[in-house]
Amino acid sequence: MLISSKTLRQMIRIGIAAVLGAVLLQGADRPVYAELPYTTYSSDMNKWIRTPNAFVPKGVWGGLNHPEDLFITSRDELYVADTGNNRIVQLDLEGHTVRTIPDPTDQDPKAKLRKPEGVFVTEDGVIYVADTGSRRIAIFDRDGRYMQELLAPSSELLPATFVYAPLKVVVDQRGYIYMVTKGGYQGLLQLAPDGSFAGFYGANKVPTSWLDSLKRKFFTEEQLKEELSRLPGAVTNVTLDAQGFMFTVNKDLKSGQLKRLNFGGVDLLMNRNFAPWVKPLDKFSFQDVHVDSHGVMSAAETTEGKIYQYDKYGELLFVFGTASVGSEQRLGMFKRVTSIVADSHGSLYIADGEQNSIQIMKRTHFGELVHQASYMDNQGKYEEARELWEEIHRLNGMYDRAYLGIAKAKFKTGDYEQAMTYFEQAKDKEGYSESFWQVRMNFLLRYFGTGMTVLAIALIGFFLYRRIIRSRKKRRLIRDQSEDSSQILPQENRRWAHRARNLAEPWKMMLGMLRHPMNGMYDIAVSTQVRWRFALFFVVLGFILLIAGKAVVSMLFAAQRFETLNLTMEAMKYFLPWLSWIIANYLTGSVMRGEGSFGKVFVVNSYALAPYILFILPIQWLSNVLTLQEGIFYAAANYVIVLWVLILIFVGTQNVHNYNLKEAIGMMSVSVVTFLCLWVFGFVLIGLIYQATDFVAGFGREVWLRVR
Repeated sequence: MLISSKTLRQMIRIGIAAVLGAVLLQGADRPVYAELPYTTYSSDMNKWIRTPNAFVPKGVWGGLNHPEDLFITSRDELYVADTGNNRIVQLDLEGHTVRTIPDPTDQDPKAKLRKPEGVFVTEDGVIYVADTGSRRIAIFDRDGRYMQELLAPSSELLPATFVYAPLKVVVDQRGYIYMVTKGGYQGLLQLAPDGSFAGFYGANKVPTSWLDSLKRKFFTEEQLKEELSRLPGAVTNVTLDAQGFMFTVNKDLKSGQLKRLNFGGVDLLMNRNFAPWVKPLDKFSFQDVHVDSHGVMSAAETTEGKIYQYDKYGELLFVFGTASVGSEQRLGMFKRVTSIVADSHGSLYIADGEQNSIQIMKRTHFGELVHQASYMDNQGKYEEARELWEEIHRLNGMYDRAYLGIAKAKFKTGDYEQAMTYFEQAKDKEGYSESFWQVRMNFLLRYFGTGMTVLAIALIGFFLYRRIIRSRKKRRLIRDQSEDSSQILPQENRRWAHRARNLAEPWKMMLGMLRHPMNGMYDIAVSTQVRWRFALFFVVLGFILLIAGKAVVSMLFAAQRFETLNLTMEAMKYFLPWLSWIIANYLTGSVMRGEGSFGKVFVVNSYALAPYILFILPIQWLSNVLTLQEGIFYAAANYVIVLWVLILIFVGTQNVHNYNLKEAIGMMSVSVVTFLCLWVFGFVLIGLIYQATDFVAGFGREVWLRVR
């Protein structure tokens, strides 16, 4: 039978479509590397750094109803608290249901679960369920048969307001049970293996300040009761790592959002702030955390749908994922993350209680490299990890942890100068300091003897030179006296000599003030030769030296990187307080019968900057020969300069206003109050101007829209 060309073309099209459809269907569960809805970042604690994707979507499992908790065993057995379906589901890593707990055929009424929100499985296979709806812990054996229940314990130590409603549960190696309960302000409820009350564990503390201490001293009992009603951050989730350490997730804390607790309840992560980018008035909380066998912490945050990964010391590795907005649903987007676990291959399983699903995120080659290198670093295998870090650096030159890993390897092999370079790029001050100490020690051991010899020769030469110069000056003085000294310099030379004296005079007065502050400040206050332009020059010079100091200071003592400085902000922070103080000092002196004019007040306060102008740049430069442990000398030098400047300001104020000591102290105190009032008034004025401008602009837009 003959087939027409038209029919043949249609058959070919159908065949191609079928093949493409089969390929797309087969690839539905495979990683998708293009056009992901999120970007992966790391951070150097100052800025976010974009990195290659560490995890990509692998697939999604449905068929659940509000899954609230996940647990994975060391054998990669995945258990899901399927809260909406009142059951625990065991899945394999392909997403197939292995069994449900309780078994549908089990007729025991105590085996029935009501809204279970937590599940934990021991190494022996015993299953503990936080049966929230029934307010109990239900225990099943390894075959899924109901064994017993743990109801609310009876103890006089339990607060009257305590509500026994288990949300999450874990069991330590001794058989002690720890559970998160509703509220959770007392910490984890701890039960002995027989179910008796054993205390609370891992409670957070109410943060206190000097203001709270002051309130306790002066408030009445009723006022104190209102203050004490404040509650600490609640413990909202808990997990155990392979070594038996307990990790808690804590709500609404400025630091310690994740804690690694030892047996005594001490946080081994040192109350670390895991969200330093969050503003002080904003709140940040994780929902769940999982810790793998290498100590890597994977934490889920619900509000923005982000997944954060940290190494065992709390250093950020990656952050990825995004929140699903509206009806948009794509892999890598989350509505309400409720739980997260990782299998032995590093893949993440993330439960979404709103989308009723579990998303699987597969680790990429870049993510695998970072995890392996971080693990080797944590084990002290720096040299073995160096090749991995170099490969990571090749893939992403902005990933600072790669610099850190290479630096540690260089340090271990004794290449301290290279280690310094990499530690500086990684912004690791402690590592840079240790490397510099070794470089400095090697330099001193090599050149100390030669240096001392050169110094001794230089000192001898200096003293001989001074004697020769003095002898020549004495002979020249005798010769000049014998000659006719009545010759008059040419007029042009006299003019230049006069200009030189005028330029040198302010500096002479400054140096004289440093040697004799009282007499020097008095000379400056009464002198008619000191011009305001010289004083203004000193103030501007102080700002130039401030910026220069920030450029040459050692990275160990730099508050921020020089390239990130905002010159406008630096100028405002320098000149505005200074000008405010001049105004406050002059106004106060005018009211308190001071004799100083505004110009004189400006001059004496400007000359008081002399210690800063002369010494701040050398101190900043000399910081480059200090280690982090020697920072006390750098801090002390800066404090001495500040104290010196304040003393000169006080002496200058006393002289320019012609006060005695008692009057000067009172005047300075009032000046400080005036200074603060000026700043408060300035903030209020700026706020009012902003509101007025915003009102006028809004009113203008409204009129314009109506006219159109």
